[in-house]
Amino acid sequence: MIRKALPSDAQAIAQVHISSWQAAYRDLMPAEYLDALQATLAQRESFWVRSIESSDAGVWVAERNNQVVGWISVGASRDDDAAGQNIGEVMAIYVLAGHWQTGVGLALWQAGVQHLLEQGYDRLTLWVLARNERAIQFYRRAGCVEEAGSERNLERGGVALVEVRYGIQLSA
Repeated sequence: MIRKALPSDAQAIAQVHISSWQAAYRDLMPAEYLDALQATLAQRESFWVRSIESSDAGVWVAERNNQVVGWISVGASRDDDAAGQNIGEVMAIYVLAGHWQTGVGLALWQAGVQHLLEQGYDRLTLWVLARNERAIQFYRRAGCVEEAGSERNLERGGVALVEVRYGIQLSA
């Protein structure tokens, strides 16, 4: 079941975030860094309570057997070059590894895209780690295309990483 997130979902969202990173990024980031993420649970929970209450972003959760197994956060693009344009952003989408390839991610994606359409956005963008092949394949299947020259560098756990932006037109 996909539903709008409630402040009471914040801890589950934070835990899915951490667990998903630990599974999805194990070949991209140091194990020590990923293992240490569990210590950030309370901080992440506070962030999600504030985010859900503020309604700055639309957040949806996927539940199976009354347990949050994934979530998506969407809203106005935060990119500088999107200013004055009608661009929405998938800020994040995460699903527990045990629920990968079960349709949970697609259902969350559809809820997020529907929200952006209802908000009047005509384009969607997102950032993904350049070496995160699982996610890139998901976004490509959804119709997203890498935006040439959109690379940006970041560092996590002492490792230099590259993100690339993908996008898709939402309306004709």
